[in-house]
Amino acid sequence: MKQHKWILFILILFSRLAAEDLFKASVYLKDSDPPQLLFLHHNEILEFDEGMKLRHYYLHPDSTVSVLDEVILQQNEFLRSRSEFYDVLETGEIVRYGDLMKMRFTDNGRNKEAVFPWNPDILLGPLFNDFILKNWEKLTSGQKVDFFLPAPDILKIASFNIQEDLNNKYVKNGMIVFKMNVSSIFLKLLVRPSYFVYDLSSSRLQSIHGTTILRSKVNNKWQRTTDVDIYYQYKD
Repeated sequence: MKQHKWILFILILFSRLAAEDLFKASVYLKDSDPPQLLFLHHNEILEFDEGMKLRHYYLHPDSTVSVLDEVILQQNEFLRSRSEFYDVLETGEIVRYGDLMKMRFTDNGRNKEAVFPWNPDILLGPLFNDFILKNWEKLTSGQKVDFFLPAPDILKIASFNIQEDLNNKYVKNGMIVFKMNVSSIFLKLLVRPSYFVYDLSSSRLQSIHGTTILRSKVNNKWQRTTDVDIYYQYKD
């Protein structure tokens, strides 16, 4: 099952667009008891003339970098993104050229690419949370919101949706849970739902529970996907 191919940028993770809150997060193997720490996660913002770089890092517990996810904005418009998977020597890239975008994937030096029409509803890693905040009123009123996610490793774009989940084990006082599903009936057999827990008062992401493309080793072999629980902390 190649479910990783439809979630390449889903959980590499979520932040504010022009004024991202700085966070630190811990990534655990899902439902592990005792908790098994897999990664340490944090972000940074680098500003330059008329633009900025939003970077998300995933570090192994020994502080070596496993994944770097970067989006570059110019005049608050998307310019390009890249996701570097250092453990397995893979890179996914999206570059915008006006009304077009080029998607490129590199695997151990082997390249492939494709060109698509630019779609403003395509979401990319560190811009995902901005999408949630822009649709906050719709989502908190129970409406379903559609969007698209790229999968550079197979040069495809997939349709997803997200909606409040009232009957979820992560629901508790002061929190709201959003359930993300793939829209395609066929792909639902391959891609399991993911759950995002937000604080209602601050609109900040508190935790994520589901399948990611973060790599982990099992029996000395890198896995294409890892089920995780991610917990966030903020500086203020």
